[in-house]
Amino acid sequence: MNGPTAWFSNMPLAKTLTMNLDVPEPWLVEPVVAIHDLDNIVLENLGDERTLGAVFELEALVLTGHCSEKNHEPPRGLQLLLGTKQRPHMVDTVVMANLGYWQLKASPGVWTLQLAPGRSADLYTLEGTHEGTEEGPKMKRIVIENLGVHLIHLNVVKKKGKEKEQILINADEIDDDGHSQEGKGGKQKGWNKGFLKWASGLIGGEEKQIDTNKHSPVQGLMGRHGETINIFSIASGHLYERFLKIMILSVLKETNRPVKFWFIKNYLSPQFKDVLPHMAREYGFEYELITYKWPSWLHKQTEKQRIIWAYKILFLDVIFPLSLKKVIFVDADQIVRADMGELYDMDVKGRPLAYTPFCDNNKEMDGYKFWKQGFWKDHLRSKPYHISALYVVDLDKFRQTAAGDTLRVFYETLSKDPSSLSNLDQVQLIKV
Repeated sequence: MNGPTAWFSNMPLAKTLTMNLDVPEPWLVEPVVAIHDLDNIVLENLGDERTLGAVFELEALVLTGHCSEKNHEPPRGLQLLLGTKQRPHMVDTVVMANLGYWQLKASPGVWTLQLAPGRSADLYTLEGTHEGTEEGPKMKRIVIENLGVHLIHLNVVKKKGKEKEQILINADEIDDDGHSQEGKGGKQKGWNKGFLKWASGLIGGEEKQIDTNKHSPVQGLMGRHGETINIFSIASGHLYERFLKIMILSVLKETNRPVKFWFIKNYLSPQFKDVLPHMAREYGFEYELITYKWPSWLHKQTEKQRIIWAYKILFLDVIFPLSLKKVIFVDADQIVRADMGELYDMDVKGRPLAYTPFCDNNKEMDGYKFWKQGFWKDHLRSKPYHISALYVVDLDKFRQTAAGDTLRVFYETLSKDPSSLSNLDQVQLIKV
């Protein structure tokens, strides 16, 4: 083996170990070759093999920054696009209330960062010549020359006459072109039809496109019709990846509608990523791999399973493309026995999340129900505890209400005390 090496002696043979890399903050690294399950390494099971090896790849760099508005709080909900001169919209994100933080995937090269069409570009310009006017700057040139940290400070200015308008407003206050109806007299519902006019470029637009259909097995989708059901899940380790395959097939078996699965790429094994396109062609579904780097300012869990729990809920507003308006989370070890289309079409009464109350008729489980005592007993006040194995997210409403910001603040408050978040993802959902 060429290059620097590290040798560890007297490793525990019977303990279950996990292999992770400690990499520079802006690096997104993933395993691309690994025979063994890197999440569940038991050295005594290797047999005659003396070496466990894995190949990791630097997939992308994370471009991060803070967005601020002079004399105001960070403009949470501001939408940003990153691309090139030829393709201005390649990836997108939302500015968080937490420090005005944002992040986007990139690589070395020359990029353009701009405000997204709609509310963001209607209300703001970037700081610079003619700022605060229709002629104000809406684009910033970004040059990434190396693999180090790239922290961008983005300053925005409200346009003249719109100083009192808020970027986060009710859905029925936006017209079919994605603009505010203030002063126009009258409100319309179904605003996201207009919002998606520009966001539809993610799928097939000439410029503002992300090829979300790049994994679409067109022939395999024949026979399925209706609106696509979007399913989100996360798995880590070979065992849960096997569960994930069963879950996928159980979803497809019960519905005739097209289904698109969204998987967090961070923790998938090379074997699963290799087999996924073959499964998609064979069983007729679409998929997309998504990722998000844990922000350095947010208290991070040390146990991998708790990190995965956090990914289920903490970054829902920023991990998906802005064009995606609804998604159902399904745990990898679930078996679906009904048409998920019914849940996807359910009216959630304007709420950002809808999730399942925990069954309360099995008294043998009472000893495991931590919410029956202490803080959570007082907090719930006899209301049902809800489980996070299955829930619907209205992403439009989730972003409009800044629910992600609320959850991250709540998480940061409790996360430094492990006993306060004994089941991290479900505690977060209870807060919502």
